[in-house]
Amino acid sequence: MYQRNFQDEFSWFSNPLDWRPIERLILLAALVMLAPILFGGALAFALAFAPEYINRGVGYGLLTLYATQFVVLSVYLLQARYRRAFHSDYPALENALIILFMASVMTTGFLTGTHLSNGLLTLFLGINIASALADVGKVRLAYIAGFTLTVVFTVAGDIYHLWPHAPLFQRSPMLIDGQPVSGWLAIQIITGSVLLMLLGVCVAAVRRWVERESLYREMSIIDGLTRLTNRRALLERGEKELARAQRMPTGATSGFGCIMLDLDHFKEINDTWGHHAGDEVLVTVGDILMNCARRYDEVGRFGGEEFVILLPGVTLDTALAIAERIRGKIALTDIRANDYPIPVTASLGVAVYPASGINNLNDLLKAADKALYRAKQAGRNRVEAMTDAA
Repeated sequence: MYQRNFQDEFSWFSNPLDWRPIERLILLAALVMLAPILFGGALAFALAFAPEYINRGVGYGLLTLYATQFVVLSVYLLQARYRRAFHSDYPALENALIILFMASVMTTGFLTGTHLSNGLLTLFLGINIASALADVGKVRLAYIAGFTLTVVFTVAGDIYHLWPHAPLFQRSPMLIDGQPVSGWLAIQIITGSVLLMLLGVCVAAVRRWVERESLYREMSIIDGLTRLTNRRALLERGEKELARAQRMPTGATSGFGCIMLDLDHFKEINDTWGHHAGDEVLVTVGDILMNCARRYDEVGRFGGEEFVILLPGVTLDTALAIAERIRGKIALTDIRANDYPIPVTASLGVAVYPASGINNLNDLLKAADKALYRAKQAGRNRVEAMTDAA
């Protein structure tokens, strides 16, 4: 059975949010490995040069935890290096990352008495980074578990003294005057520097995430070519505006109009001058519609060469005047392809609520579409209004 090789389609210098899950997990594993390297290095230094401060049994037990974490992650990373060529995900690595990171940070925070400062900050920074790179559901559970353990450590240990505070230390790393021992101060500075680096990674990941979400949101409501509202977003706005008009008392400002516009002989433009010219025509017409519409109107591309303008608070006469202004502007605009003028005209149909037979947005669009059809039948390049029969 053929297995696709992904390695040729990937660059480590690209945006991590564009990576497949397994590549994001490899990056996350590299960041998580900073914890055993940093904490383990500091603890080994203290055991070697200031053993009088460290409870050796607890210290060696903690070093064993760091070494285990480092070895396990190293094995997973070696497996991931092979696996990523043929698979896009690695759930086992993800689970191991979350569990090992939680274990090392929470244990270190408890044994050193820093679960309310460095331990908690390290945990939450790690969780924030992981939120952009791993399964958010699992990260949420880790966040809840970490917060719960912190509350338990604080209440049971710091308030009720059910277990010794900071059992890693044989002697307190704080002097009588409250100042930290120079070695402990150096460790805190190094830890703070690493936390600052992690914070930078976290901010970058979140910023990328926000940018990506903003792009996806824009893509979901904006037509990629004309930059007008797309059909789905246009219909959503139409439903809201019509419901608003239906709630208002009858009057000049309670109407809700719809102009449906279709470019005349658009297929001939594509066939004669090419699709790039057709795209230029669509973009130019979109600009004209935006310039002719009022600031609170909604202008959208309904599909192909068809556009819709939603007009809150209009009468039929006002909507017809706007439609006629649009028709004239399109007919007079000089649109060119390779310096050759492209004749462009449009037919428009206008419908306005309230009117007989219009009870919802679909009825309004059908009425405008029927008026547009009559404009086409009557010779094109003209505006037609809905009839009572609509």
